[in-house]
Amino acid sequence: MQKLRNALVALVIAVALTWMPAFAVGSAQATEYHPGLQFAIEPGTGDFVQFQSGPIFSPDHEVHVYYDSLRVAQPANPECSEFKDLAEVTGYVMSDNSGDFEPFPLQSLDPPAVDFVKFGSFTTPPCYKGSGEIQIWFQGFDEDGNKCFDSDFGSNYKFPVICQD
Repeated sequence: MQKLRNALVALVIAVALTWMPAFAVGSAQATEYHPGLQFAIEPGTGDFVQFQSGPIFSPDHEVHVYYDSLRVAQPANPECSEFKDLAEVTGYVMSDNSGDFEPFPLQSLDPPAVDFVKFGSFTTPPCYKGSGEIQIWFQGFDEDGNKCFDSDFGSNYKFPVICQD
C-alpha cells in the first residue's frame, strides 16, 4: 500500500508539472508548448486511467508522457512480474492503424532512484491517410526478459491529433 501511495504522489507531481505554465524572461522568441499524456492507476478502484493535457499536433511535435509503471507489474496487472523485478518500460506510438510504430523509452524521473512514475517523450508521426488519431501502448520487461503489455486489452490507447500539412 505504501508503494501505491508513493506512486500516486509521484504521479500527481508529474501531472502538475505538465500543467504548470512556463515561467521565462520575456523575449522575442515564441513560447513552445508540449502537450502531455498521463497514464495512472485510479486510487481506490485500481482502474487504469489516461489523461491528455493540451492539443497534440502532427507531424513532428514533441509530446511528453508520464507513466505509472505499476501498470505493467503486479498487483495492478496480475499477468506481469512484480514491480521489484521490472527492468524496463517502453512506449510505442503510431498514427491510427498505420502499422508503422516508433518505440520511446521511459526513464526514472530521478535516476539512479527507482521511481514508480516514468517519463518519456516522442515526436508525433505523420497522420496516416489523414487520420486524426494516434495510438499508444506500453511494454514492461522484467530482469529475465519476460514481457508484459499495457494496451487497453489489445485495442491500444487512442488520442486525438490535429493534422497539419
